[in-house]
Amino acid sequence: MKMKKVDIDELTRSGVIFFNSKLEMLEDLPCKMYRMDKLSSLWVHFHDYFQIWYVSKGEFLHTMGGQEYHITKGNMFVVPPFTEHRIQAPPEQEVEIWGCEFLPTFVNERFGDPSGGQPFFDISYLTYFEHAESVSSYQMTFDGVTDSRIRGLMQEMLGEYERRTPFFQIVLKAHLLLLLSIIVRQVNGELVQAGFEKSEKYRDTMSKVVEYIQKNSHEDIKLEDMCTISNLSKSTFCSLFKEWTGKTFNRYLIDLRINNALGLLQHPSLTVTDVCFAAGFNELSYFCRIFKSYTGISPNQFRKQATTKQPQNSIR
Repeated sequence: MKMKKVDIDELTRSGVIFFNSKLEMLEDLPCKMYRMDKLSSLWVHFHDYFQIWYVSKGEFLHTMGGQEYHITKGNMFVVPPFTEHRIQAPPEQEVEIWGCEFLPTFVNERFGDPSGGQPFFDISYLTYFEHAESVSSYQMTFDGVTDSRIRGLMQEMLGEYERRTPFFQIVLKAHLLLLLSIIVRQVNGELVQAGFEKSEKYRDTMSKVVEYIQKNSHEDIKLEDMCTISNLSKSTFCSLFKEWTGKTFNRYLIDLRINNALGLLQHPSLTVTDVCFAAGFNELSYFCRIFKSYTGISPNQFRKQATTKQPQNSIR
């Protein structure tokens, strides 16, 4: 994820206030938690960190992305780094705002790598908020259960932040990732619903496919066979199978066969060649190579270890 390029000097010369994480956060912790019971209006400003506000009491106007939002009880919004925004609050009102501010490097240190590098898993936590078109994160409202969950999470995060007990940073980060996961699902509600409907639509079909593979992994199963059984095109089947199992068809089949081979190798009456074909592999050299890539040792070495290991006597 590449951070937005901003000419900070140009913005500050034009009267825009800049809040710097070096002044706002602890020296060794790129994350900050707080609770506010008073809110003053704040002119146009920006900061170099993400800001999440959850409002449990009060109301105010929040201007961001050229749009004005009336923020009320139960609302949450996310402000990405270097995004200009403004707060207009009624005077002398009671508020309760739970805030979380963090640098992208708190989620993953690779966010601070200027070279970009290869994509990595944690990028999915923040990419939805990095683009101006993600206006759905500018004002969010949750159902009752999710709302209570979010409030509880932010209370726990504030407690960890204030107590600073050993390893609180780890707990704080774990809670933040969970919070971001909930928000990402909220922002992508239609996508989540579509995925759920798709999963339900093909549940019986994919369950039948997986059951067939597990029962017949020792046979010469081909991708084309699975497409025929499921009555799906190759591309649709591969996509659904990966979503359903978390693995490609070939990887799933090999993993299953290796796992079966581990059990078969513990039977002294079977040769390694017998195990190779019984597990579903049709070439001994390929089986040995794949087996070693999974376990770090050859089938013969595994068998030796498995058969020489003596069971411990039970204590009576």
